[in-house]
Amino acid sequence: AATAQSVAACELVLSGHRDGAERLRVALPLGAPNFEIRFIHSVLGTAVVDRYEVREPGRMHLVEEQFSGDGYGLPAAAASGETLIQDGELKRLRLDRLVHPLVVRPLRAQHMQLRVGERTWLLADLSASTAAIELSAHACR
Repeated sequence: AATAQSVAACELVLSGHRDGAERLRVALPLGAPNFEIRFIHSVLGTAVVDRYEVREPGRMHLVEEQFSGDGYGLPAAAASGETLIQDGELKRLRLDRLVHPLVVRPLRAQHMQLRVGERTWLLADLSASTAAIELSAHACR
């Protein structure tokens, strides 16, 4: 039988991309470690939600991108193995893309947020400047 000390919780760790300094450590949901990165599109001014799943051995997979409008950096069509669903103005691209390393630049104007379960963090508050933040998963099995 495993003891509480021998079972590590799956955690998402946010660190400075260049300096490696830890900025935030968040426990991910048990059984289905996942999280979202939400931001405002820099050109369109519309909300974008990227959903990620953590899979063995701690790799992040982008599994859905939700957005409205057409603009730079947003998909116009689904690629092979992907599905693009349109519901009125809202579009959902379902995919399975390994993103490694996962690095974001939390510009305050884009109001970039990390959402895990019901908790949300403004990523610009974790970086004194526009320094990039790397997200990595630890002890996820």
